[in-house]
Amino acid sequence: MKNIFGKITNNKIILKDEYKKQIDNVSYSIVFDGEIYNKNALRNICITKGYITDNSNIQDILIYLYAMFKEKMLKYINGVFSFAIVAGNKLFIAKDRLGTRPLYYYTDNNCFIFSSKIKDILNEGIDAVLSQIELCEMFALGPAHNPSKTYFKDIYSLKAGNYITLSLDDNNLKFEPNIYWDLNEKESTDSLDDILYNVKYLVKDSVQRQMHDNMSSMLSGGLDSSIIVALAKKEDFNIKTYSINYEGNDKDFTPSSYQGTKDSDYVAIMNKKIPTNHNIITINNSSLYDCLYESMCAREMPGMADVDSSMFCFCKELKENGVQNIFSGECSDEIFGGYPWYYRKELQDTDYFPWARSQELREKLVKPGLLNNGDIKKYILDSKSNVLNSIKHIGLNTYENNYKEINYLTLKYFANTLLERGDSMSRANNINIHMPFADYRIFEYVYNIPAHIKFGIIGNNSTPIEKYVLKEAFKDILPKEIVNRKKSPFPKTYSKEYLKMLEEKMLDILNSPNSKILEIINKEYVLELIKTHGKDLKENLFGQLMTYPQTIAYLIQIEYWLEEYNVKICVKK
Repeated sequence: MKNIFGKITNNKIILKDEYKKQIDNVSYSIVFDGEIYNKNALRNICITKGYITDNSNIQDILIYLYAMFKEKMLKYINGVFSFAIVAGNKLFIAKDRLGTRPLYYYTDNNCFIFSSKIKDILNEGIDAVLSQIELCEMFALGPAHNPSKTYFKDIYSLKAGNYITLSLDDNNLKFEPNIYWDLNEKESTDSLDDILYNVKYLVKDSVQRQMHDNMSSMLSGGLDSSIIVALAKKEDFNIKTYSINYEGNDKDFTPSSYQGTKDSDYVAIMNKKIPTNHNIITINNSSLYDCLYESMCAREMPGMADVDSSMFCFCKELKENGVQNIFSGECSDEIFGGYPWYYRKELQDTDYFPWARSQELREKLVKPGLLNNGDIKKYILDSKSNVLNSIKHIGLNTYENNYKEINYLTLKYFANTLLERGDSMSRANNINIHMPFADYRIFEYVYNIPAHIKFGIIGNNSTPIEKYVLKEAFKDILPKEIVNRKKSPFPKTYSKEYLKMLEEKMLDILNSPNSKILEIINKEYVLELIKTHGKDLKENLFGQLMTYPQTIAYLIQIEYWLEEYNVKICVKK
């Protein structure tokens, strides 16, 4: 896992720790982070053009591709990556289609700095500043953010499926990122049988491409991880699997409409059908609490609270168990329709993001008078509208178009947040997480399956079935209990001890005159929340993942972030 860093300053392009190559009297340099899943196919393209390269050297291959095709090289690549190539006086930086690997940049007329770590940019003398826009990002959308923004003023994230080219010949460094990939609507005429065949092929192929020696897999007992384990077992009979549990959850677990069953029951069912060397990693409350700080540092922004810190703890334990590469079922729900907002009308008929309808809570969290009335609402509506304006519908079917819009929103905001989480928590612990469902070919194909087929609204059935196509495609290789299990989110702790730790820490922050977060949050409202233990909250902060405990933990992460990065708060009405 290589950190990418480079800059243009004093009319000179500088890359850190670059790999160099001379081709036809032109000097090329590259810094690359990621993994390319079709490396052999790319190498064959190079060979047909007369370039011979070592199969193990992906930097060679990418340089040759750029020499041949320039920015059009990106259409040939399947993988997760961010990289920068310098050829002569030109700089080319790019990010993978779904935006799994990070790449940030800062620019003014005379300087351009980019890195896969925000801290590297700040170390170049750039101030960490929270302005009104970033405050709105944090409280109107957080822990999500607009695809091109961060919580740092003037530091941007290169969007998924985008690239930037810069030339020293220009009089200044003004530019616009270029889109090379996006989800586009196409007419599908495939029959259900064709759809099931193609889905099965694409998922199998993605698992096979991402296999490594001594591969492991997460196994929650849900549909997605179970499919991956079943397919991976055919490639590696001795595959190890891992699930996560929390100290005290056996007695504290409380079923809800979102999480009605415990993972452990279904892991046992799966292991009986498809035996693996299974391991349960139990996270204790102290580690979960302590890792709120470490996980914030790994993401470099306040994130999904203990949903992040639990993944950080999990990856830390995986590394200590000798795991280097591990499969995850992430990104299946986002494209196959596993979330309630895909089929529940009351979640679709909202002006807000369907997983964050908590406008009232978000407004109350901000210090009174810091923003104008309606700023939070306007920011939410504008952010949603800006994304939807990118969609070009090809038909007039209202049901189909509404579904496509929800699917597109989910990719740009919800999926992006989860991908950042998985990548940053694993990278911080030197683990490679492989997500076969996050293959752009799967996204392109499944996005255009008609919604009524995707949800099994066929024949006499008028009730949507979550992830119907995926269930039908793989029902023959899984236990029926797994196939029929209702989607369950990433497990979290229900420990009263952990909640007590959060509330006590938040009270310490609120009662300390040195706490920076007091400049931006409504102290009295948060105190009231803690006093009632969140009983009056009507909406979750962020879907099923962030209820009252995670809301408090999110505020704690904001305080950690303000302190760690010495953030200057410059918010004016």
